Amino acid sequence: MHFSRGTLTIAALAGAATLALAPTATAATTYQITVIPPIGTVRANNLVTLGALVTPTPAGTDGSTPAELEITEPDGDVNTRSIPLTLGAGTAAIRTHEAGRYSVVFTFAPPNGTPAEATAQFDVVASSGLGS
Repeated sequence: MHFSRGTLTIAALAGAATLALAPTATAATTYQITVIPPIGTVRANNLVTLGALVTPTPAGTDGSTPAELEITEPDGDVNTRSIPLTLGAGTAAIRTHEAGRYSVVFTFAPPNGTPAEATAQFDVVASSGLGS
């Protein structure tokens, strides 16, 4: 089989272009979580909203992975919730049952990225009665 010098040059350039344009292996995305605590005075026996922001915004299968919320009440009771994310953000409404310090842990464990975790605490004051 005989190839001309021009044919070999074109084949070599095509091979180089193919390698240059081939997708490269990428490392898993490293995510961070920012906890958005309740705003203002939080009273016992009320609903409060907690939020989480995952950055960078998860995409693909990572984007459909929910964040997990674990909340520890002052008496030691622990509750967990799964929070779906929309464009990397999600919220959860929780009822505060008693006065004291609450601890929250948000965890995001995507299938293709590095898991992330963030913690926060907030204080709840006693309810002042009806209408609070």
